Amino acid sequence: PNQFSLSTCYNILAHDLLRVFIWVIGIISVVGNTVSIRWHSQKYSSNKFGIVKMLLINLSTADFIMGIYLIVIASANVYYANRYYEVFEIWLRSVPCLTASFCISLSSLMSTFVLFLITLDRYLHLVFPFQNYRLSTKTTILALVVLWLISITFVGLPILYSINQPSINRLYSSNSACLPGNFNNPYLLTWLLCYAGLTLIVWIFIAIMYAAILSTLANSSKKTHRRLSRNDKIVRAKMITIVATDLICWLPLYIVLIRGFGFGLDTHSLPFIAVLSLPLNSCINPIIYTLFTTTF
Repeated sequence: PNQFSLSTCYNILAHDLLRVFIWVIGIISVVGNTVSIRWHSQKYSSNKFGIVKMLLINLSTADFIMGIYLIVIASANVYYANRYYEVFEIWLRSVPCLTASFCISLSSLMSTFVLFLITLDRYLHLVFPFQNYRLSTKTTILALVVLWLISITFVGLPILYSINQPSINRLYSSNSACLPGNFNNPYLLTWLLCYAGLTLIVWIFIAIMYAAILSTLANSSKKTHRRLSRNDKIVRAKMITIVATDLICWLPLYIVLIRGFGFGLDTHSLPFIAVLSLPLNSCINPIIYTLFTTTF
C-alpha cells in the first residue's frame, strides 16, 4: 500500500501497524475507561473530591466513546477485508460509518470541555484557596448537562445532514475511516473551522489556567521563603505531565490546520493525525486523572 494513504482499494486501513494500533488503543480505551467509570462511581459518595470525581466520570464517558469509534473502524476493516472496492459506497453510507463519525467528533469535543471544567475547578481551588470561588455540585451538573447537549447537537447536525448523501455532502466525504474532513462543501468546511477554532480556544484557556496555577505555587513558596514542598512539586510535575500529554495529542492537528491557511491543507497527513494522535488522549486521560486525583 501507499505509505501516505490511510486506505487502499482493498482495505479500510492500509497498514498492518495501523490496524494493530487501532485495535490495541480501542480495546485499552474501552476497558480502561469502563474501569475508570466504575471506580470513580464507587468512590464518589464517600470521597472528598466529589466534584472532581463527577468530572472524571464524564471525562471517562467521553473517552469511552472514542474507544467505540476505534472498535467500529477496526471491525469494519476486518469485515470488508480485501474487498473494500466492492462496497466502499455502501460502507460510507452505512449507519456504522455515520455512528463512527459522530463518536470521534463528540468524544474529542466533549473531552476538551470536561478537561476545561477540571482545570477550572483546580484553578479556583489552588489560585483562590481562601476565597469562596468554587464549582458547586449544582453548577457542575448544570454545566455538564448543557455541554453534553451543545456537543451532541453541534456534532449531530452535520451527521444528520450526511445521511444517504453523496461524498460532496458528507461530513467525512469519502474518508474510509469516517473522519470529518470535507473541505469541498462550504457549509461543512465552516463547521470544521468552527470545531477546530472552538477546541483551540478552550485549550488556550486551559493552558492559561495551568500557567496561573504554576505561577501561584512558585510565588507562594517565595513569599514564605521556603522551597516548594514535596506535595507542591508533585502537583507541579503532574500538571506539566497533563498539559504535555494533551498538547502532544492535539498540537499536530492544529499545526496541520494552521499551515493549511498558508500552504494548502495536507489532506494526506490529516487522517493519520486524527486516527493516531486524538485516540491516544482517550487512552491516556483515565490513567493520568485517576492516578492524580488524590494529590491533584
